Amino acid sequence: MTNDDSVYVRLKNRYKFAIMVLLVCAGFSSEAQTSSQAELHAAYLYNFAKYIKWPQDPDKYTIGALSDDETMEILQNTLKEKRVGGKEIVLKRIIKVEEVIECQIVYLSESNSKKLDQVKAISKEKSVLIVTEEDLIKKGASISFVVEDDRLRFKLKKSALQDAGLIPSDGLLKLAIVF
Repeated sequence: MTNDDSVYVRLKNRYKFAIMVLLVCAGFSSEAQTSSQAELHAAYLYNFAKYIKWPQDPDKYTIGALSDDETMEILQNTLKEKRVGGKEIVLKRIIKVEEVIECQIVYLSESNSKKLDQVKAISKEKSVLIVTEEDLIKKGASISFVVEDDRLRFKLKKSALQDAGLIPSDGLLKLAIVF
């Protein structure tokens, strides 16, 4: 066996191993999928803070979350020690809907989608970005997560951002499905 043949065999075995790992991972419970989805949502929330301009530059970025314990923990772990423009990101669990006025970004998990109207009413005079796990763009969310072609994307409602005095970057608009 030549040196090229042994390299080929090793690559072939690694390829088989990678496929096996993918097949095994694909069979895991929805809990693992929920975990990775929450991590992706956290990464998006971080980037929304980076690529949206608020009318008054905050001392820190507070992300309020109306979500379950598991999602809250994942958001906390993903966002810990992150900074935007040198400013701290603070994750706040929203207990009373009135607390949303303390936040720059409010994230509503699917189980809390029914609170969107309350969040909108309370934050109407504030510069709050409302992000929903469920597609609630047509009901007034600023940004909603959607899955298209097995890929996580987001819808952005320009008028909702304008009403809140928020300015999205051109780069963010290019990535979004804009309404």
